[in-house]
Amino acid sequence: MARERYLVGAGEDTIHTGVIELKTARDKRKNWWHYHKVHVLVILLLLGVAASLVYTVVTRERPDYTIGVLTSYKLPEEVLEAMEERVAQYAGDRNGDGEVLVRMDNYVMGGTNSAADYQAIQAAYTRFAGDAAMNTSMIFIHDEDAFQTMESSLGGFFQYNNGSAMPEEAKDFENAMRPWEDFKGLEGFTAEGGDMLSQWTPEIVAELCGRLRISIRTAEGSGFAKDEKVMAYYQDSVDLLDRLYRGELPESP
Repeated sequence: MARERYLVGAGEDTIHTGVIELKTARDKRKNWWHYHKVHVLVILLLLGVAASLVYTVVTRERPDYTIGVLTSYKLPEEVLEAMEERVAQYAGDRNGDGEVLVRMDNYVMGGTNSAADYQAIQAAYTRFAGDAAMNTSMIFIHDEDAFQTMESSLGGFFQYNNGSAMPEEAKDFENAMRPWEDFKGLEGFTAEGGDMLSQWTPEIVAELCGRLRISIRTAEGSGFAKDEKVMAYYQDSVDLLDRLYRGELPESP
């Protein structure tokens, strides 16, 4: 009866209509926000992501050289940074940004005692294959265990120490690498400092680096042989490795 009492005198249209009338501008704004807030938040999120990507692309440093480091263990960032700084002394400003920057990309290829290790190796190999396809690195530093893990995939990838191309079916990889200790520019190299180096003393770093070898890709018969830009990067990498081998700093521009 309460409902009937409140509706006495009301017409049929008033009784049965379910329309809520928005009396003020504030009511209209609240109603619009109620139905569109999800769309607005999604748009704002996408704009934020886009702005972040643009900022990253614009502000990130562009290395003049990228060097692949294939090891059976993960190298601490401090060691990689020390390597970058040492090699950069023998490098040139390829991109003309006023500074010389070398980046070391570490691919961990060791340890096959568990499923997790196997998955990590597969992930590292995928990264390596992608970077090789993009010609990101021409120079590669590697240890014996990591190299053996990759050996079956490296036929024809490196060039011999005399500069000639290594045939794809050849297996004499020892002639396509030089020991770390043969490079005069790397004499006395070690690294120290940083929390991660608590177990990586300068002596341990020097010993492990002494086990490394260095190789360079071959251009002959490669997919980039006809790409002038990549060939220029390849030749600059050959020159860098030669200066590092001889211990000769580049001439000042």
